[in-house]
This record gives sequence, structure tokens and C-alpha cells, in this order.
Amino acid sequence: MKIDFKNIGCLPGYPGRQLILTLVMILMLLLPFSVAEAEENTAAQRGKEALTATGHAQFLQFPEEEDYLPEMKTLYARKAFHAPCLEVKEVPDQKVMGRNMPYLYEGTAVTVVAEQGEMSCIIYPGSNNKTYCGWIRSIRLLEEFPGEQYTASTEPASGERTVREDITCSWGELGYAKYWHPYTKLSSEVQNCIGFTLEYQMIAENTEKWGNIFGDRVIMICSGQEWIEVGRFPYPEQGAVKVQVWLEEPETVTAVCTRAQCLEPDTPDIRQLAYDFITAG
Repeated sequence: MKIDFKNIGCLPGYPGRQLILTLVMILMLLLPFSVAEAEENTAAQRGKEALTATGHAQFLQFPEEEDYLPEMKTLYARKAFHAPCLEVKEVPDQKVMGRNMPYLYEGTAVTVVAEQGEMSCIIYPGSNNKTYCGWIRSIRLLEEFPGEQYTASTEPASGERTVREDITCSWGELGYAKYWHPYTKLSSEVQNCIGFTLEYQMIAENTEKWGNIFGDRVIMICSGQEWIEVGRFPYPEQGAVKVQVWLEEPETVTAVCTRAQCLEPDTPDIRQLAYDFITAG
């Protein structure tokens, strides 16, 4: 039998247009809930994958399904009282005894994966430039970088540019220019580099003579063959610093170093991170 849907309400045995319209309305009302549930599941799955990918989530208490953020966000660690760093826990309950994760240092950019009550579950780099995850009080995080910001040199003329976000950092096996002073090694060389962002912070003085460890910092890059000075910034006191570095001409960069201009340049422990390498052409 061929059904004429225009006259379906007139056919015997069929419920009529009113029932069909009612069913359509019910489906339309259920659709938003289905979409919301799918988005929540996607956020949880994406968050779990990001936490697991750090390689340091074996002791982490994972967030509840509903606590994962639909969109992860970037925040910055605030300055701690009388310390250069903040504690990060493996559990969201501060009253429960649990392992401490590596410290989170002032100014470090973190990725917030989930929020549960007063706590945030974050992904962050440690001072060893390895990636970790854990729980921290949300009040410890800020929307803006809390430290000083500088531009180390003059920005070159405008032109076609690309930002390399795939570069990761590690500490070099040998010190800068074969001395003990530490430097940051890049995961791969950046050719035609004209600029990058540098974060720097003294995290341990290792001396009572503070006058011997503060002073200007000279920024050096290694082209693979030699070290080149590309700028400097002031460092008169403790705190996180972010520096936009521009190069006079395109260079190949394989490593970055900050050389302290003071009486004891190799005494303090530091953290430093180079990222957002800008290439020309």
C-alpha cells in the first residue's frame, strides 16, 4: 500500500499528524541533551589522553568525568610567599596525605584540564623541562604572566613569518662553551630563526652573598658551530622573567644560554625555557 503522507491523518490505522508532530518535538527536545553528553564525553576523553601523555600520571587521581573542561585553558603560576615555587599534589584533597609532584615555579604556563571545587588539575613543565601533571589550588593560578617582561633587542622588519611550536627543550649534557654553566638544548635545530621567547628564573641561590649572584643576564644562542650573543636583560632580584628575543639576521639555533654578569655566575640554580621560535620566509 502506498502511503500519501499529505493525507496520513485521514488513513485508517494511522495515528495522524498530531502524533507525528509530537514525536518530532520530543526528538528536538532530546537533541541538546544528546549533544551535551557527547561533548562531555569528548572533553573527558581528551583530558585523560593529555594527562596520560605526560608519562607521569601513574600516581594521579584522575578528575571525575563531569569536571573536565570542554576547552582546556592556559594560566600562569602566581608567586608563592617566601618561595620561588608552589606545591602540586597527586590528589585533589589537600587534607589527604599523598605524593607531591615536582614543584611548579612562578610564571610557568600551565594547561588546566579539569576543575574540581577549589582545585585545578593541570599539565605543566618542571624545572628539568619534563612534563608533569597534578592538582593545585585554583587560587594559585593567574590569567596573566606575573613577572617582569622585556624585549631584548630590536624587532626586524616585517615579512612572512612562521612560529615553530613543535620545539621542546632539555638541559645540555655539557655546560655552555664546555664549562659547567647550564644551557638549554633544542629538540631539533631551528633554521632561519629571527626570534623566540625566553623564560628565566633563579630557583636556588646556593649562597648567602646575594650581591654576588644578581646582575644583567646575557642571552646566547648556539648556531651549531659557535655561540653568539643576541641580547641581554636586567636581573636585579629574584623572580620569573619573560623576554622576547629578536635576532639581527636569520640564524640557525640549536641551543640557548643565559650567562650571568656577576661575581658568581655559576652558583645559583635556574630554570629556563625557550619556545615560540619565529622563522623568516
